[in-house]
Amino acid sequence: MKALRFFTVVCICALLVTGTVYAKDLRGQFGLGFSSQLSPNDMNSVSGKYWLNNELGFQGIFGFEFSDDVNEYDVGGKVMFKIADEENMYVAAIGGLGLAHVDPDSGSSDTGWWTSAGVGIEYFFSGLPNLGFSTELGLKLTDYRDNTSFSTAADTFVSAGIHYYFGGPKVSKSVE
Repeated sequence: MKALRFFTVVCICALLVTGTVYAKDLRGQFGLGFSSQLSPNDMNSVSGKYWLNNELGFQGIFGFEFSDDVNEYDVGGKVMFKIADEENMYVAAIGGLGLAHVDPDSGSSDTGWWTSAGVGIEYFFSGLPNLGFSTELGLKLTDYRDNTSFSTAADTFVSAGIHYYFGGPKVSKSVE
């Protein structure tokens, strides 16, 4: 628990001392990282984002847990549409759909689904132009493990997503 608190304080301090940041053109870029923003259990998942153009992106998510008590996997996807482009971040409307399968060692297995809609942000820092930090807020409808629920969904900085982006348009730098 102390390590989590320390990590949170370090991240907040990094946000406060960060200097100038630049707008990010994401068209044609592929981001690879992790996300805990789709699963009914907020399972940390491997995530890939691809921006078709600078307004429309897609995200695929896959996570699993294999333990002595239960085997579980989650798979899903999202569509992201930018509604605001700021100097150092973007705001996007997001819709998602996913599937989860749980197979406990004792008891019966279960497959469930969920859908989500909301708003998310992804921000970039100067000095780290290819590293994006994201978080989301929205609504989630879940039918999972014999329980149907409708709820709000939100992430904190430490349970959100981080992606490293590859490719995209090259920016030419002028030499003075």
